[in-house]
Order: sequence, then structure tokens, then C-alpha cells
Amino acid sequence: MPRIGAPARIAHFGGGFEPATVLAVHDEGRRLQVRADAGGATREFMLNAATATFREGGSAHGDRLELLGGG
Repeated sequence: MPRIGAPARIAHFGGGFEPATVLAVHDEGRRLQVRADAGGATREFMLNAATATFREGGSAHGDRLELLGGG
């Protein structure tokens, strides 16, 4: 279950990763608000039921959020 303060990383669709931190957990863990460590941008990721991954906006494509444990 995702937790506030947990470390994460954003896997960009075109390649590359960006460290992030979970700021808020909504809808019983199905929707997460995170802050990118570089630049401080806040982004929202939703659990995609078809792929069992957190995707920006809940789509099957685009950036993916990976939870790194801890927090």
C-alpha cells in the first residue's frame, strides 16, 4: 500500500527516470499525488487496472510511477 513520504521514481515514456516522493494517497491507494525531486512539479498517477501500474492520468501509455519501498 502506498504511503505518504514513500520514495518513488517516475519512468518517462521516452526513457529515463526521475526521483519523486509520494505526497498524497487517495481512493484507497488507487490514485497518488507525487512531487518530482528535481523542480518540485506535482503530478498525479492513477492505478491502471489493465496493466496494474500507476500511470499519469490512468492511461495505458505515458509516464509510469514506480514505488521504491520505504517511507
